[in-house]
Amino acid sequence: MMDDARTEGGKRGLNRGSQIGGYRCLFMRAGMIMVLAVTVLSVVSVGVTLADDQPLPSMTIGYQNGAITAIYEKTLDINGRTYWLVPDVVMLDRFGRMVDPGRLVVTAEVKFHVTKEQNNKIDKMIVTLPR
Repeated sequence: MMDDARTEGGKRGLNRGSQIGGYRCLFMRAGMIMVLAVTVLSVVSVGVTLADDQPLPSMTIGYQNGAITAIYEKTLDINGRTYWLVPDVVMLDRFGRMVDPGRLVVTAEVKFHVTKEQNNKIDKMIVTLPR
């Protein structure tokens, strides 16, 4: 009978120890998962911020580069050459947000697309305003 009591006590102690070991294992796994998740999110967020700085290269194929040298009521001088703006011109900033023509300033860098019919009329423009 004494042997039975020791055996049961030994089993109880073994069970309690395995439960504590199970919790430790669970906490270790959870910690490792958290560290892995933070690492992955850090790498992903760095990739996103680097890509936001420049427009996509495919978006600006066929665009010309320049800087605004003068602003008039209905025209712009870019690198000393005069360009008209079509009535429904699309002006975007480098993040793809619409830009009001009233915000244009001299020395702003632009990438612009001219219409096929006339090479002095701008229909699309990406503006990088000075900071």
